[in-house]
Amino acid sequence: MDFEQAIQELQTLFNTSNRVPGFRKKIMVDGDRLAELITAIKGSLPANVQEAEEILKQKDSILNQAYLEAQRVKTTVEEQVTEQIEAAQQEHISKVDESEIVRSAESKAQEIRDEAMVEAQEIVQDAQRRAIRMQNESESTAISRREGADQYAREVLFSMEEQLSEILGQIRRGIDTLRDQPDSSSSSSPDIQIPVS
Repeated sequence: MDFEQAIQELQTLFNTSNRVPGFRKKIMVDGDRLAELITAIKGSLPANVQEAEEILKQKDSILNQAYLEAQRVKTTVEEQVTEQIEAAQQEHISKVDESEIVRSAESKAQEIRDEAMVEAQEIVQDAQRRAIRMQNESESTAISRREGADQYAREVLFSMEEQLSEILGQIRRGIDTLRDQPDSSSSSSPDIQIPVS
């Protein structure tokens, strides 16, 4: 007889027992039958306790497995979260680096533009200075040549003036000589020398 059957038999014994008159809630039971049931309960009790212990062990094992599984899942999730955080940080660093590269390139390009502008301005200023210098040199050369030409013309005119003065002097002397002679028709004309330049 197992534990459940023994309990049912005990309940049946209780229900079929006679009440003792004059004693409230007191009943008369078959002592031998009660002893059999108690023995049956005692005999079946260790098996039930063992089953309960097995169930408790299984419960502990299930709880341990659940705890280990929860720890594994937690570790896996933490690793995945850590990996995602690291990936996000790397992506952020990469984007920051790209931004730095772009800013550096823009800054370098601006520097190159500024240097090119300065160099262009210097080239323009140098060209303007050269043009002014060449203009001044041209004007100076023109003035010098004009002055040289004027000087040469003056010298030529002075020379011609001297030659003409000398010729005029000879003519004047010739005229004076002709006046001084009594008969100009019989006398031969004086030799007038015209200098050849």
